[in-house]
Amino acid sequence: MRSVLSIDVANGKSEVLLITEYGEVLIEPYEVNHCLNELNKLKDKINSFNLDDLTIFMESTSTYHLPIQRFFTNNNFKVQVINPILGKNNTRNLRKTKTDIEDCYNLADLFFKNTVKIYTKEMNTIYSNMIELSRQEKHLTENIVRSKNRFKQIIANAFPEYIKCFTSNDIYSETSLNFIKEFPHADIIKSKRIDALANNIYKSTKGYLPYSRCLTKAKKIKELANNSYPGIEVNSCEVNNLINIVDIIIYNSNKLDEVKKDIINLAKQTPYFDIINSIYGIGETSTAQIIAELGDINRFENIKQLNAFCGLDPTIIQSGKSINYNGPISKRGNRNARKILFITCCSIIRSSVLHNIDTDILIYYRKKQTENKHFKECITACSTKLLRIIFAMCKNNSLYVQK
Repeated sequence: MRSVLSIDVANGKSEVLLITEYGEVLIEPYEVNHCLNELNKLKDKINSFNLDDLTIFMESTSTYHLPIQRFFTNNNFKVQVINPILGKNNTRNLRKTKTDIEDCYNLADLFFKNTVKIYTKEMNTIYSNMIELSRQEKHLTENIVRSKNRFKQIIANAFPEYIKCFTSNDIYSETSLNFIKEFPHADIIKSKRIDALANNIYKSTKGYLPYSRCLTKAKKIKELANNSYPGIEVNSCEVNNLINIVDIIIYNSNKLDEVKKDIINLAKQTPYFDIINSIYGIGETSTAQIIAELGDINRFENIKQLNAFCGLDPTIIQSGKSINYNGPISKRGNRNARKILFITCCSIIRSSVLHNIDTDILIYYRKKQTENKHFKECITACSTKLLRIIFAMCKNNSLYVQK
Protein backbone atom coordinates (compact mmCIF):
# COMPACT_ATOMS: atom_id res chain seq x y z
CA MET A 1 0.00 0.00 0.00
CA ARG A 2 1.39 3.37 -1.02
CA SER A 3 1.38 6.28 1.38
CA VAL A 4 2.69 9.83 1.25
CA LEU A 5 3.82 12.50 3.66
CA SER A 6 2.79 15.62 1.77
CA ILE A 7 4.54 18.76 2.99
CA ASP A 8 3.49 22.34 2.35
CA VAL A 9 6.78 24.17 2.89
CA ALA A 10 7.17 27.70 4.27
CA ASN A 11 10.03 29.71 5.75
CA GLY A 12 11.28 27.78 8.80
CA LYS A 13 8.15 25.66 9.15
CA SER A 14 5.90 23.29 7.20
CA GLU A 15 2.39 21.85 7.26
CA VAL A 16 2.52 18.04 7.04
CA LEU A 17 -0.05 15.34 6.26
CA LEU A 18 0.43 11.55 6.24
CA ILE A 19 -2.19 9.75 4.15
CA THR A 20 -2.56 6.41 2.34
CA GLU A 21 -3.64 5.86 -1.25
CA TYR A 22 -7.07 4.76 0.06
CA GLY A 23 -7.62 8.11 1.75
CA GLU A 24 -6.90 6.96 5.30
CA VAL A 25 -5.36 9.88 7.21
CA LEU A 26 -2.63 8.55 9.50
CA ILE A 27 -1.35 11.91 10.70
CA GLU A 28 -3.74 14.85 10.62
CA PRO A 29 -2.30 18.07 9.14
CA TYR A 30 -0.21 19.98 11.66
CA GLU A 31 2.65 22.49 11.67
CA VAL A 32 6.27 21.40 12.12
CA ASN A 33 9.17 23.79 12.69
CA HIS A 34 12.38 23.03 10.80
CA CYS A 35 14.36 22.19 13.93
CA LEU A 36 15.96 18.88 14.81
CA ASN A 37 13.76 18.19 17.82
CA GLU A 38 10.45 18.55 15.96
CA LEU A 39 11.69 16.76 12.84
CA ASN A 40 12.81 13.80 14.95
CA LYS A 41 9.37 13.67 16.59
CA LEU A 42 7.76 13.62 13.13
CA LYS A 43 10.12 10.84 12.02
CA ASP A 44 9.18 8.75 15.09
CA LYS A 45 5.47 9.21 14.36
CA ILE A 46 5.97 8.04 10.78
CA ASN A 47 8.06 5.03 11.77
CA SER A 48 5.39 3.91 14.24
CA PHE A 49 3.12 2.97 11.31
CA ASN A 50 5.69 0.59 9.72
CA LEU A 51 4.80 1.71 6.19
CA ASP A 52 6.25 -0.32 3.32
CA ASP A 53 5.95 2.19 0.47
CA LEU A 54 6.26 5.75 1.79
CA THR A 55 7.26 8.85 -0.14
CA ILE A 56 8.08 12.27 1.28
CA PHE A 57 6.49 14.70 -1.20
CA MET A 58 6.97 18.49 -1.36
CA GLU A 59 7.33 21.45 -3.68
CA SER A 60 10.56 23.26 -4.40
CA THR A 61 10.08 26.50 -2.47
CA SER A 62 13.06 28.81 -2.97
CA THR A 63 15.56 27.35 -0.46
CA TYR A 64 13.03 26.85 2.33
CA HIS A 65 12.52 23.15 1.53
CA LEU A 66 16.22 22.26 1.78
CA PRO A 67 16.43 21.59 5.57
CA ILE A 68 13.45 19.22 5.58
CA GLN A 69 14.55 17.58 2.32
CA ARG A 70 18.03 17.01 3.72
CA PHE A 71 16.67 15.64 7.00
CA PHE A 72 14.51 12.97 5.39
CA THR A 73 17.12 12.09 2.76
CA ASN A 74 19.78 11.59 5.43
CA ASN A 75 17.34 9.37 7.33
CA ASN A 76 16.92 7.10 4.28
CA PHE A 77 13.40 8.16 3.29
CA LYS A 78 12.38 8.35 -0.37
CA VAL A 79 12.06 12.07 -1.10
CA GLN A 80 10.52 13.73 -4.15
CA VAL A 81 10.60 17.48 -4.78
CA ILE A 82 8.48 18.89 -7.58
CA ASN A 83 8.17 22.11 -9.52
CA PRO A 84 5.58 24.27 -7.66
CA ILE A 85 3.75 24.87 -10.95
CA LEU A 86 2.59 21.24 -10.87
CA GLY A 87 1.04 21.72 -7.45
CA LYS A 88 -0.52 25.03 -8.44
CA ASN A 89 -2.28 23.43 -11.38
CA ASN A 90 -3.77 20.67 -9.23
CA THR A 91 -6.74 21.29 -6.94
CA ARG A 92 -9.33 19.00 -5.36
CA ASN A 93 -12.31 21.32 -5.63
CA LEU A 94 -13.70 24.10 -7.76
CA ARG A 95 -13.71 26.71 -5.02
CA LYS A 96 -10.76 29.11 -4.85
CA THR A 97 -9.49 27.99 -1.47
CA LYS A 98 -5.86 28.52 -0.44
CA THR A 99 -4.80 27.24 2.96
CA ASP A 100 -1.78 25.25 4.13
CA ILE A 101 -4.00 22.29 5.04
CA GLU A 102 -5.73 22.36 1.66
CA ASP A 103 -2.31 22.53 -0.04
CA CYS A 104 -1.23 19.36 1.80
CA TYR A 105 -4.29 17.49 0.52
CA ASN A 106 -3.75 18.86 -3.00
CA LEU A 107 -0.14 17.63 -2.99
CA ALA A 108 -1.19 14.19 -1.77
CA ASP A 109 -3.89 14.08 -4.44
CA LEU A 110 -1.33 15.01 -7.10
CA PHE A 111 1.04 12.30 -5.91
CA PHE A 112 -1.60 9.53 -6.03
CA LYS A 113 -3.02 10.67 -9.38
CA ASN A 114 0.41 10.02 -10.87
CA THR A 115 -0.66 12.00 -13.95
CA VAL A 116 2.64 13.84 -14.25
CA LYS A 117 6.22 12.69 -14.31
CA ILE A 118 7.85 13.57 -11.00
CA TYR A 119 11.49 14.63 -11.21
CA THR A 120 13.35 14.02 -8.00
CA LYS A 121 15.76 16.77 -7.01
CA GLU A 122 18.62 14.55 -5.94
CA MET A 123 20.55 15.29 -2.78
CA ASN A 124 23.65 13.66 -4.24
CA THR A 125 26.50 15.74 -2.82
CA ILE A 126 28.24 16.32 -6.16
CA TYR A 127 25.14 17.49 -8.03
CA SER A 128 23.77 19.56 -5.15
CA ASN A 129 27.14 21.28 -4.69
CA MET A 130 27.37 21.94 -8.41
CA ILE A 131 23.95 23.60 -8.53
CA GLU A 132 24.86 25.81 -5.55
CA LEU A 133 28.14 26.79 -7.21
CA SER A 134 26.27 27.49 -10.44
CA ARG A 135 24.00 29.91 -8.56
CA GLN A 136 27.06 31.56 -7.02
CA GLU A 137 28.56 31.94 -10.48
CA LYS A 138 25.37 33.59 -11.75
CA HIS A 139 25.25 35.95 -8.74
CA LEU A 140 28.93 36.92 -9.08
CA THR A 141 28.58 37.51 -12.83
CA GLU A 142 25.59 39.80 -12.28
CA ASN A 143 27.48 41.75 -9.61
CA ILE A 144 30.51 42.16 -11.87
CA VAL A 145 28.35 43.48 -14.72
CA ARG A 146 26.69 46.03 -12.42
CA SER A 147 30.07 47.12 -11.02
CA LYS A 148 31.58 47.49 -14.49
CA ASN A 149 28.67 49.67 -15.61
CA ARG A 150 29.15 51.88 -12.55
CA PHE A 151 32.90 51.99 -13.22
CA LYS A 152 32.29 53.35 -16.72
CA GLN A 153 29.89 55.99 -15.39
CA ILE A 154 32.37 57.36 -12.86
CA ILE A 155 35.49 57.12 -15.04
CA ALA A 156 33.63 59.16 -17.68
CA ASN A 157 33.65 62.02 -15.15
CA ALA A 158 36.99 61.39 -13.43
CA PHE A 159 39.07 60.81 -16.59
CA PRO A 160 36.86 60.81 -19.74
CA GLU A 161 39.73 59.99 -22.10
CA TYR A 162 40.82 56.89 -20.17
CA ILE A 163 38.73 54.52 -22.31
CA LYS A 164 40.93 55.51 -25.28
CA CYS A 165 43.94 53.99 -23.54
CA PHE A 166 42.60 50.43 -23.57
CA THR A 167 40.40 48.25 -25.75
CA SER A 168 36.83 47.50 -24.58
CA ASN A 169 37.98 44.26 -22.89
CA ASP A 170 41.33 45.46 -21.57
CA ILE A 171 39.80 48.36 -19.66
CA TYR A 172 38.64 45.82 -17.05
CA SER A 173 41.93 43.93 -17.03
CA GLU A 174 43.92 43.63 -13.81
CA THR A 175 46.50 46.06 -15.20
CA SER A 176 43.91 48.72 -16.02
CA LEU A 177 42.01 48.34 -12.74
CA ASN A 178 45.18 48.48 -10.62
CA PHE A 179 46.25 51.63 -12.48
CA ILE A 180 42.94 53.40 -11.81
CA LYS A 181 42.99 52.28 -8.18
CA GLU A 182 46.36 54.05 -7.80
CA PHE A 183 45.52 57.04 -10.04
CA PRO A 184 41.70 57.44 -10.01
CA HIS A 185 41.55 60.99 -11.44
CA ALA A 186 43.12 62.79 -14.40
CA ASP A 187 44.50 65.55 -12.14
CA ILE A 188 46.36 62.94 -10.08
CA ILE A 189 47.97 61.54 -13.24
CA LYS A 190 48.98 65.07 -14.32
CA SER A 191 51.02 65.44 -11.12
CA LYS A 192 52.88 62.14 -11.58
CA ARG A 193 56.07 61.43 -13.51
CA ILE A 194 55.85 59.16 -16.54
CA ASP A 195 58.23 56.60 -15.02
CA ALA A 196 55.96 56.30 -11.93
CA LEU A 197 53.01 55.54 -14.21
CA ALA A 198 55.07 53.07 -16.25
CA ASN A 199 56.30 51.30 -13.09
CA ASN A 200 52.69 50.77 -11.97
CA ILE A 201 51.77 49.20 -15.31
CA TYR A 202 54.91 47.04 -15.36
CA LYS A 203 54.26 45.81 -11.82
CA SER A 204 50.65 44.88 -12.67
CA THR A 205 51.73 42.89 -15.74
CA LYS A 206 54.25 41.00 -13.55
CA GLY A 207 56.91 41.48 -16.19
CA TYR A 208 54.81 39.94 -18.96
CA LEU A 209 54.77 43.25 -20.87
CA PRO A 210 58.22 44.69 -21.73
CA TYR A 211 59.04 47.89 -19.84
CA SER A 212 59.42 49.80 -23.10
CA ARG A 213 55.79 49.08 -23.97
CA CYS A 214 54.71 50.02 -20.45
CA LEU A 215 56.53 53.33 -20.90
CA THR A 216 54.76 53.93 -24.23
CA LYS A 217 51.38 53.23 -22.61
CA ALA A 218 52.23 55.56 -19.71
CA LYS A 219 53.18 58.39 -22.09
CA LYS A 220 49.86 58.02 -23.91
CA ILE A 221 47.89 58.10 -20.65
CA LYS A 222 49.87 61.12 -19.41
CA GLU A 223 49.28 62.97 -22.68
CA LEU A 224 45.53 62.35 -22.53
CA ALA A 225 45.38 63.33 -18.86
CA ASN A 226 47.18 66.63 -19.50
CA ASN A 227 44.46 67.57 -21.99
CA SER A 228 41.57 66.26 -19.91
CA TYR A 229 38.99 68.34 -18.06
CA PRO A 230 37.15 66.03 -15.63
CA GLY A 231 33.55 66.56 -14.59
CA ILE A 232 34.28 65.99 -10.88
CA GLU A 233 36.88 67.34 -8.46
CA VAL A 234 39.81 65.21 -7.38
CA ASN A 235 38.51 65.23 -3.77
CA SER A 236 34.99 64.18 -4.80
CA CYS A 237 33.43 61.25 -2.95
CA GLU A 238 32.85 59.68 -6.37
CA VAL A 239 36.63 59.26 -6.71
CA ASN A 240 36.70 57.21 -3.50
CA ASN A 241 33.67 55.32 -4.79
CA LEU A 242 35.60 54.50 -7.96
CA ILE A 243 38.41 52.95 -5.89
CA ASN A 244 35.87 50.85 -3.96
CA ILE A 245 34.25 49.67 -7.18
CA VAL A 246 37.64 48.62 -8.56
CA ASP A 247 38.19 46.52 -5.41
CA ILE A 248 34.75 44.93 -5.85
CA ILE A 249 35.42 44.05 -9.50
CA ILE A 250 38.82 42.53 -8.71
CA TYR A 251 37.50 40.54 -5.74
CA ASN A 252 34.41 39.23 -7.54
CA SER A 253 36.41 38.38 -10.68
CA ASN A 254 38.92 36.35 -8.66
CA LYS A 255 36.08 34.67 -6.78
CA LEU A 256 34.33 33.88 -10.07
CA ASP A 257 37.46 32.17 -11.39
CA GLU A 258 37.60 30.04 -8.23
CA VAL A 259 33.94 29.06 -8.50
CA LYS A 260 34.34 28.09 -12.17
CA LYS A 261 37.32 25.87 -11.30
CA ASP A 262 35.35 24.24 -8.47
CA ILE A 263 32.39 23.50 -10.77
CA ILE A 264 34.68 21.97 -13.39
CA ASN A 265 36.45 19.81 -10.79
CA LEU A 266 33.09 18.50 -9.51
CA ALA A 267 31.79 17.96 -13.06
CA LYS A 268 34.83 15.81 -13.85
CA GLN A 269 33.71 13.43 -11.09
CA THR A 270 30.45 12.69 -12.93
CA PRO A 271 30.16 10.13 -15.76
CA TYR A 272 28.96 12.82 -18.19
CA PHE A 273 31.86 15.27 -18.31
CA ASP A 274 34.00 13.63 -21.01
CA ILE A 275 30.88 12.77 -23.03
CA ILE A 276 29.45 16.31 -23.20
CA ASN A 277 32.89 17.91 -23.47
CA SER A 278 33.53 15.85 -26.62
CA ILE A 279 30.90 17.87 -28.52
CA TYR A 280 32.60 20.34 -30.83
CA GLY A 281 32.41 23.92 -29.54
CA ILE A 282 31.65 23.06 -25.92
CA GLY A 283 34.46 23.89 -23.49
CA GLU A 284 35.02 22.70 -19.95
CA THR A 285 33.13 25.63 -18.37
CA SER A 286 30.02 25.13 -20.52
CA THR A 287 30.17 21.37 -19.92
CA ALA A 288 30.25 21.90 -16.16
CA GLN A 289 27.37 24.41 -16.31
CA ILE A 290 25.21 22.02 -18.35
CA ILE A 291 25.83 19.13 -15.93
CA ALA A 292 25.14 21.40 -12.94
CA GLU A 293 21.71 22.37 -14.29
CA LEU A 294 20.64 19.01 -15.73
CA GLY A 295 21.91 16.90 -12.83
CA ASP A 296 21.90 13.13 -13.21
CA ILE A 297 20.60 12.64 -16.75
CA ASN A 298 19.93 8.93 -16.16
CA ARG A 299 16.92 9.81 -14.01
CA PHE A 300 15.07 10.83 -17.19
CA GLU A 301 13.48 7.92 -19.02
CA ASN A 302 13.17 9.69 -22.38
CA ILE A 303 14.00 12.95 -24.14
CA LYS A 304 10.47 14.31 -23.66
CA GLN A 305 10.95 14.28 -19.91
CA LEU A 306 14.29 16.09 -20.21
CA ASN A 307 12.76 18.66 -22.57
CA ALA A 308 9.96 19.27 -20.07
CA PHE A 309 12.48 19.62 -17.24
CA CYS A 310 14.22 22.39 -19.20
CA GLY A 311 10.95 23.99 -20.33
CA LEU A 312 11.76 23.26 -23.98
CA ASP A 313 8.70 21.07 -24.51
CA PRO A 314 6.13 22.51 -26.98
CA THR A 315 2.77 23.69 -25.68
CA ILE A 316 -0.45 22.19 -27.06
CA ILE A 317 -2.96 24.70 -28.42
CA GLN A 318 -6.53 23.56 -29.11
CA SER A 319 -9.29 25.56 -30.73
CA GLY A 320 -12.44 23.62 -31.58
CA LYS A 321 -11.41 20.52 -33.54
CA SER A 322 -8.03 21.99 -34.41
CA ILE A 323 -5.11 20.89 -32.21
CA ASN A 324 -1.58 22.23 -32.62
CA TYR A 325 0.92 19.99 -30.86
CA ASN A 326 3.87 22.20 -31.79
CA GLY A 327 3.11 25.49 -30.07
CA PRO A 328 5.73 27.74 -28.43
CA ILE A 329 7.96 26.18 -25.79
CA SER A 330 6.37 26.01 -22.33
CA LYS A 331 9.22 27.83 -20.49
CA ARG A 332 8.01 26.10 -17.32
CA GLY A 333 11.19 24.20 -16.57
CA ASN A 334 14.70 25.13 -15.51
CA ARG A 335 15.27 28.67 -16.80
CA ASN A 336 19.02 28.54 -16.11
CA ALA A 337 19.35 25.33 -18.12
CA ARG A 338 17.60 26.96 -21.10
CA LYS A 339 19.89 29.99 -20.87
CA ILE A 340 23.06 27.88 -20.77
CA LEU A 341 21.91 25.73 -23.70
CA PHE A 342 21.05 28.90 -25.65
CA ILE A 343 24.48 30.45 -25.00
CA THR A 344 26.25 27.16 -25.74
CA CYS A 345 24.48 26.82 -29.10
CA CYS A 346 25.54 30.37 -30.02
CA SER A 347 29.13 29.45 -29.13
CA ILE A 348 29.02 26.24 -31.20
CA ILE A 349 27.59 28.07 -34.24
CA ARG A 350 30.12 30.90 -33.95
CA SER A 351 33.05 28.48 -33.64
CA SER A 352 31.74 26.28 -36.48
CA VAL A 353 31.47 29.25 -38.85
CA LEU A 354 34.89 30.59 -37.82
CA HIS A 355 36.63 27.27 -38.51
CA ASN A 356 34.39 26.29 -41.44
CA ILE A 357 33.15 23.08 -39.82
CA ASP A 358 29.66 21.79 -40.59
CA THR A 359 28.61 20.65 -37.13
CA ASP A 360 25.16 19.17 -36.50
CA ILE A 361 24.08 22.34 -34.67
CA LEU A 362 25.26 24.65 -37.46
CA ILE A 363 23.49 22.54 -40.12
CA TYR A 364 20.29 22.55 -38.06
CA TYR A 365 20.58 26.32 -37.50
CA ARG A 366 20.85 26.96 -41.25
CA LYS A 367 17.90 24.64 -41.86
CA LYS A 368 15.75 26.70 -39.50
CA GLN A 369 16.91 29.90 -41.19
CA THR A 370 15.57 28.59 -44.53
CA GLU A 371 12.19 28.16 -42.79
CA ASN A 372 12.15 31.94 -42.17
CA LYS A 373 12.54 31.56 -38.41
CA HIS A 374 13.93 34.56 -36.57
CA PHE A 375 17.20 34.30 -34.63
CA LYS A 376 15.77 33.37 -31.22
CA GLU A 377 13.51 30.71 -32.73
CA CYS A 378 16.49 29.21 -34.57
CA ILE A 379 18.68 29.10 -31.45
CA THR A 380 15.83 27.71 -29.32
CA ALA A 381 15.35 24.92 -31.88
CA CYS A 382 19.10 24.30 -31.78
CA SER A 383 18.94 24.11 -27.97
CA THR A 384 16.39 21.32 -28.26
CA LYS A 385 18.59 19.62 -30.86
CA LEU A 386 21.64 19.90 -28.59
CA LEU A 387 19.67 18.49 -25.67
CA ARG A 388 18.67 15.47 -27.79
CA ILE A 389 22.32 14.91 -28.73
CA ILE A 390 23.45 15.16 -25.10
CA PHE A 391 20.68 12.82 -23.91
CA ALA A 392 21.45 10.15 -26.54
CA MET A 393 25.22 10.31 -25.90
CA CYS A 394 24.82 10.08 -22.10
CA LYS A 395 22.34 7.21 -22.32
CA ASN A 396 24.58 5.29 -24.74
CA ASN A 397 27.79 6.33 -22.96
CA SER A 398 29.31 7.39 -26.28
CA LEU A 399 31.52 10.30 -27.30
CA TYR A 400 30.57 12.78 -30.02
CA VAL A 401 31.74 11.91 -33.52
CA GLN A 402 31.84 14.72 -36.07
CA LYS A 403 30.40 13.55 -39.40
